[in-house]
Amino acid sequence: MRVILLFALIIPISYVISDKKLDIKEIYQNPLSRGYGEDIEWVKWEDAIETALELNKPIFLLIHKSWCHACKALKKTMQQSNARKAFKKLSEYFVMVNTEDDEEPYEEEYRPDGKYVPRLLLLDKNGDLLPQFKNKKAEYKNYAYYYSSPADILNSMKEVLGHFGIEVPDMKKGDKLKPLKPVRKQEDGPEPPKDEGKKEKIEEEKVEKKEEKVEKKKDEKKEEKKEEKKEEKKEEKKEEKKEEKKKDEKAKKEAKKSEL
Repeated sequence: MRVILLFALIIPISYVISDKKLDIKEIYQNPLSRGYGEDIEWVKWEDAIETALELNKPIFLLIHKSWCHACKALKKTMQQSNARKAFKKLSEYFVMVNTEDDEEPYEEEYRPDGKYVPRLLLLDKNGDLLPQFKNKKAEYKNYAYYYSSPADILNSMKEVLGHFGIEVPDMKKGDKLKPLKPVRKQEDGPEPPKDEGKKEKIEEEKVEKKEEKVEKKKDEKKEEKKEEKKEEKKEEKKEEKKEEKKKDEKAKKEAKKSEL
């Protein structure tokens, strides 16, 4: 009987322990992290503005794609030990969001200089873009919100906090991390959306064709004007000849009259 009772007690306890283990795993495996930091309190984009207003915090919005090589490279660099602690610390003062694939906001405000990825946008608590906070050391002039270095990300985050007068304890003022110079590969750099390169080429070709048509029309108009001027000159010459004939006829008539 005692043995049976012991088994009866052990079995439910083991289930409780296994359930606790599952709960712990669920806590640490944040499905919203997507490789950008399991220890960061990520939230969904649709909840970001409400959360930011409630907590009175700016928003960190990282837009990336699962197929993007540059996004994968950024994930790896963000795992650097010298940046992880600082990123974790600064993230506590933001509402942290990273959107993947079709989760990104569709409003044009969040595509200030294109749909390339990855791009990091820093927003106020109302979800409005803070356009002055971009990558000042951007490697690509046309992609101001593209970051390849965690150090540049941290520096922009610090600038936003300074803008709102938020002081971060345990972090010295002006203690900026020096970005590492990454070795560039062919797949590095911001990437436009899939098929957008083709679309851009098609659009460029259309624009070129339109410009060619406009130029042709201009040339045709010029030729028409030249022809018109030629015709006008011909008409003027004809009129001059007519006038000369009239004068000659008058002169002849006057000469005959004088002879009579």
